[in-house]
Amino acid sequence: MSDDPKRPDAASTPREVDAEKAEAERPGTRRAQTPDMTRERARSERRDLDKERGEPLAGGAERGGPRALRTPSRPVPEWTSRPRILVTNDDGVESRGLLALKQALDEMGDVTVVAPDTNQSAVGHQKTLMRPLRVRERTLEDGSLAYSVDGSPTDAVSLAFLGYFGHGFDLVASGINYGANLGDDITYSGTVSAAMEAVINSCPAFAISQEYYEHPDFTLAGYAATVVARNILREGLSRGELVNVNVPAVTIEECQGIEVTRLGRRVYSDQLVERLDPRGIPYFWIGGPPPSGLAVPGTDFHAVVNRRIAVTPIHLDLTGRRLLRRLKTWQWDLAPGKRAAVKRRTGGNEGTRDPS
Repeated sequence: MSDDPKRPDAASTPREVDAEKAEAERPGTRRAQTPDMTRERARSERRDLDKERGEPLAGGAERGGPRALRTPSRPVPEWTSRPRILVTNDDGVESRGLLALKQALDEMGDVTVVAPDTNQSAVGHQKTLMRPLRVRERTLEDGSLAYSVDGSPTDAVSLAFLGYFGHGFDLVASGINYGANLGDDITYSGTVSAAMEAVINSCPAFAISQEYYEHPDFTLAGYAATVVARNILREGLSRGELVNVNVPAVTIEECQGIEVTRLGRRVYSDQLVERLDPRGIPYFWIGGPPPSGLAVPGTDFHAVVNRRIAVTPIHLDLTGRRLLRRLKTWQWDLAPGKRAAVKRRTGGNEGTRDPS
């Protein structure tokens, strides 16, 4: 028998159990304050499967604790231990750019690599919720350990901050991407979205991309990554902030320095290409030439075309401040429009009824 007189056990009578249940569910008690997850399970029925099948319970009873692993964005003037750095990308775990970034940051901290198992370019901030994720240990070309995820860059970062490694991180670095992510590109980029996911988890982050060419040399980009990482670890970032870095396809000797810029404007020339499969059924590719841009001084595009490394601050707050002020001057009263709609339907006789 239990030592706790309030705890129902095998010796408790049905009446005692019912009485204790009613007391526990009485308003104001702790159990009464626990939300009923019935509706949530109904809304997420595809996810509400038992643990034996390896899928998450919709109630999220065991969820939430790992969020305590978050590292706040803060300046770190002196380190008593090596910083923990998470490296990821959207080109896949076998990308040479990922290896170059990992090797560039190895001397600065303890680096953990987790990345998609296949190329996930242009997937944006996609997050996998309707199927399980598989994680595999991988060996990079330099013999070091890495982890691959059969999901998006956002999934890779999410796993890290939801407790997969059992500890938090002081910095997330995403890249080195094949091809620049300039201006409007950041709305498509899996590379930038991975850094955004880190920021959502209150960890400082940066994304780094290199202008595409056939046989890329990541020496300059690796050097740029160390400069950016050192600055972020020393100075810190505020909540909601990240840094987007774009490197021109030139050697260190040809580079004209680093410029802090604003986002530029991309010009896309996408084309819809229609073809037929062997059964005669049409399918489509979204293709076309590489995007160009407007070379306006002060923008990331202008810096890169002039052989400078562009360092661009990004904020997750996408509020249009100018439009916000304009919208506040518009008419938002629902009543006048509703009355006008009634008048149109009734011919101006809102107070009369059809005798039929």
